[in-house]
Amino acid sequence: MKQKKDEIIQFLEDHILGKLLITSTLYKLENNTLEGVYNDKMTFSNLVRTNSGFKFDVTTVTQELVYKLNSSGARTSIVKNYTGTSVFRYELAMRKSTNQLTGYMRCISTTVQDSTMDAIVSGIFDVSFDGKELKWQEHQLLYRDNPIEENLYKPVAFNSKIRFYLSEGKAVFEYLPTLWDISPDTLEKRLSKDDYPPYISKEQ
Repeated sequence: MKQKKDEIIQFLEDHILGKLLITSTLYKLENNTLEGVYNDKMTFSNLVRTNSGFKFDVTTVTQELVYKLNSSGARTSIVKNYTGTSVFRYELAMRKSTNQLTGYMRCISTTVQDSTMDAIVSGIFDVSFDGKELKWQEHQLLYRDNPIEENLYKPVAFNSKIRFYLSEGKAVFEYLPTLWDISPDTLEKRLSKDDYPPYISKEQ
């Protein structure tokens, strides 16, 4: 896996770092009573080799508004505004016991007001690279907040599949989330009725 680790670093250096990727998507929550409009500009930077792995940062400049919908599906008011700039740190390392890469992702700074990513960590595992696609899974630890109405939240966690690849020579980053409702007392998970779409970020 050491060779794979070096190949992954080379792939990131050659095709991902310094690229500007654009994301745009819509999502519905709480039985279609809320609608989120998400747009961002994403860049990858600060790749550093460590003793047993590597780390890098992802900066997102995000415009995200969550609207209240009436019975006809029309937007009536803004429930949440998650617009701002955030920096996320990814760090992965080789595990001698399994010869596999694992790691974590967390938000290290943000200008988003009432951010739901403060003190949230996602574990990274199932890392694979076939020379063309870099993939892994991310599971959020414990739980985070998700809006259900203005000033009301529920505890949730995202399990996500991540994929980096090239399309017509351009970088693509895929984030495929699955949302789980969490019992805060037992941390028991239950698949949420809210079904988030894929987030596809493409190099411009």
